[in-house]
Amino acid sequence: MDDVLRLNHLQCEGTHNSYHVQPTEVTAPDWSYTMAPLAEQLDTQGVRKLEIDVHWDAATASFNVYHLPRFDAVSTCATFVDCLTNVRGWSRRHPGHHPIFIQIEPKTLPAMGTPERLSAMDALDAEILSVFDPEEVILPDEVQGARATLDEAVTEDGWPTLGQTRGRILFFFNCSREDCVLYANEGTGLDGRVIFADSEEGDPWSAVRIQNTPNAEARAAVEAGYLVRTFADGIASLLADGSNDLEAALASGAHMISTDVPAPRDDMAYFVEMPGGTPSRCNPVTAPVGCTSLDIEDPARLR
Repeated sequence: MDDVLRLNHLQCEGTHNSYHVQPTEVTAPDWSYTMAPLAEQLDTQGVRKLEIDVHWDAATASFNVYHLPRFDAVSTCATFVDCLTNVRGWSRRHPGHHPIFIQIEPKTLPAMGTPERLSAMDALDAEILSVFDPEEVILPDEVQGARATLDEAVTEDGWPTLGQTRGRILFFFNCSREDCVLYANEGTGLDGRVIFADSEEGDPWSAVRIQNTPNAEARAAVEAGYLVRTFADGIASLLADGSNDLEAALASGAHMISTDVPAPRDDMAYFVEMPGGTPSRCNPVTAPVGCTSLDIEDPARLR
């Protein structure tokens, strides 16, 4: 069904702070997890959405990867290029995978209002294309096609098919409103850009929405045709009382469901995997009748 199913017809598991290593000197509930290396998450844990926090290093004019300076600064891949290279290696060895989603959160950038801030965002585009060939990346311009806006393209025409996007990567920004507008060519759209940006109703670049809570707003965005990322859980709540939003996240139809626990842990019974997925599944809200998880991604066809 590669020519029938579209990018928004799937639902996949993602990880929060996918690079994270639990610090040894400072203990905080929110930091009490260690993620496997990115390629291992893709290979053995069924993860198809990764989240990478980036910090601009003016001295090297490049991006480092970690959560917070000093207290929570250990990563399985030290730089953005290192992380991407890890993903690229796995992707090229498994070209039958459905698109991998990579969420980028810029934690440190040059000062707002300076030319250097926009230059750093340009550098993110350049670092991505220094690792991946352009045809390996699902670009906003490709999705927009001949439509006047990206919003119009995804809501009227729909997303590209799985056949058009297998073995490729889609990047999107978790950015402040000011940074999203700045990156989107001062709010006019994502022409020439590499990364989709978080958006609001009425934005011409609307295509991807970050909805942290799997609520009615998340469901409405899914039904309108946008790609949606939501949370299934937070490690602090899980450790405190086991509470989570996994069932609500699955039912919302959000395409990417982020977790702190993608694999079993000794200290809890809970972990996330797509029910019936191989590793992902047909979206319960958007997928057409006849879709099966093997149509989304068949392990036998990965290599």
